Amino acid sequence: MPPPHPAPLPETPIFQTPDELLRDIFLRLPTAADLARASAACPSFRRLITDHAFLRRYRAHHPPPLIGAFDDSAFIPAQPPHPSAFAARAFAGFDFSCSSFLPSTTGRTWSAIDFLDGRALLDGAPVPGKGGSSHLRYFSVRDLAVCDPVHGRYILLPAVPGDLKALVSEPDLLHLETFLAPGDDEEDPLSFRVMCLLQCRMNLLLLVFSSLDWQWHSLAFDQWSAQATFAPLEGTKDGLSDRQFVHGCFCWRFPLLNKLVLLDTRAMEFSAVNLPPEQGWSSNFVIVEAAEGMLGMLAEVYDRGNMYEPCWLRYSILRNNQWHLEKVIPLPEMHHVVLLGVGGGYLLIGAMYITSSGEEVMFGLFSVDVKTLQVELFAELSKIILSGRLYAGFPPSLCAPTI
Repeated sequence: MPPPHPAPLPETPIFQTPDELLRDIFLRLPTAADLARASAACPSFRRLITDHAFLRRYRAHHPPPLIGAFDDSAFIPAQPPHPSAFAARAFAGFDFSCSSFLPSTTGRTWSAIDFLDGRALLDGAPVPGKGGSSHLRYFSVRDLAVCDPVHGRYILLPAVPGDLKALVSEPDLLHLETFLAPGDDEEDPLSFRVMCLLQCRMNLLLLVFSSLDWQWHSLAFDQWSAQATFAPLEGTKDGLSDRQFVHGCFCWRFPLLNKLVLLDTRAMEFSAVNLPPEQGWSSNFVIVEAAEGMLGMLAEVYDRGNMYEPCWLRYSILRNNQWHLEKVIPLPEMHHVVLLGVGGGYLLIGAMYITSSGEEVMFGLFSVDVKTLQVELFAELSKIILSGRLYAGFPPSLCAPTI
């Protein structure tokens, strides 16, 4: 009788890569598409890549791509050979106005007022009659919706409660600004907040809606009137302007005192830093994320202050409450440069430029990588645009729990 066959040994890998080493490898993959392909290789890879903690680390190292910009209602996507062009192709045909799936109401119009992390914030207000509408009336009667343009989904926000509306009166209200903000819970990628900043003559009032408890909350900041940090706005309409989101903080210019005002969205506290004296009342600069949580600034400068002369960008970093010049980026073939905004790790600028043949003058969009400061052509245009909103990233419903 032949001896029985020995039981097969369990299959074990000759070399098993530790999870932490795999995470470090995955963290170095350049794009979300590469990460998605890696997650399809085997269940263990997928388990590591789809973990929320890893995805937060990945997004911190790799900003979501800058898909394009809006000129009025038209969407301008990134064009080849720009690195964002591949991602922008996936957005062709989407309704960024959200008009095709938002509820239509007679006498109301929906308009996009903000974009953040692939989401859109729209307000629906009554069509104004003769004489227009005051800030306070507009604030009282409008609807707000947070939309996912890719999947055609939306959430209508509850109205601001009457007791919160009563905190401000029409004579005191100078300016109203409504915008999207990251959610309270960093563990929940689907959470979000909507903030209404009401700039009054002697204080700031911030109304915050959270998707976690579905409630509006109010925060008053009396220090707005403290001379040590700000100045009272009595008799002036020069308040906060040009909002940006940097390192988890919203920041605004405050030209009256040549300061940058910051709102930390985690601590919900305001602070202020001085701007360089040469910026003065100028609006030709943007704030960007520098290394180690510091603030950077990219400002445009012309030879002899003439827009027809060659232009360059001056890059400075804020250290110990002082701005230090780090680098100058020449833009020798560009003039009439307009800084449109920052998103997806890029500064987007519009400019007249001379083509490579040296014969034709065109208008185009150019991106500046805020880490490498490399300048690349983003899109060629047939007309000049002087302002626009940037669209960066994918809606969270595309990102969680998978890429």
